[in-house]
Amino acid sequence: METNLLCLEKECAFNKSGSCYASHIKVEGYDAYITPETYCDTFRDSSSFSLSNYGGNISLTSTQNISCSADNCKYNISGGCSASFVQINPQNANCETFITK
Repeated sequence: METNLLCLEKECAFNKSGSCYASHIKVEGYDAYITPETYCDTFRDSSSFSLSNYGGNISLTSTQNISCSADNCKYNISGGCSASFVQINPQNANCETFITK
């Protein structure tokens, strides 16, 4: 299965070689006007979280599985992500795809 979501946050427990296995991610940044004001709320530090102990559904994430609170992002459509490709940055798990409306 291919995905249109690239995660560069190597410290996230859901990141496996750039692919996200959280099954669903939530991007926060309600009042964001620039990328650093957004973040992946699903991020779990790999040093304190293990997928082997995770009781949730583990599957490859794509943009169809993203909820977004960044009201000022042009890709936010009623709380969902309409971007054809999403990238999560390695610093602070920001949404690099964020573009102000």
